[in-house]
Amino acid sequence: MLLDANMLMLAANGIRVFEHIEEQLASKPRYLILRPVYNELVKIATTGPPQVRRRALFALKLVEVFCEVVDYGDESSTSVDDLIIKYALENKAIVATNDRELRSKLRRLGIPEAYFREESRRVVVEGYFK
Repeated sequence: MLLDANMLMLAANGIRVFEHIEEQLASKPRYLILRPVYNELVKIATTGPPQVRRRALFALKLVEVFCEVVDYGDESSTSVDDLIIKYALENKAIVATNDRELRSKLRRLGIPEAYFREESRRVVVEGYFK
């Protein structure tokens, strides 16, 4: 399960992201975050507005406990979204994100996704078949 920064920051709002994903998959996946996504969280945690900084700091604590940071790609030459897509395609990973544009690209490419569904206040996984 490849996590985007916005999904991790969602957990800072009290959404039980990891629990919802594990319920949907009926197993505990390996949670990964790409180094450029980690760097993005660090930048937000140091330069964002106070409320956003707190959420980013919380997300970084979640990374320490639940995730493996993967050194992948060069964020200076490729967008973080493109790196996420490339990694997901190469590794058959499910991508957890709330970014609408990224989700649209994932669907077009047939990459399974996890996202927060506002109506049910839960994270759902789509496009993944065991």
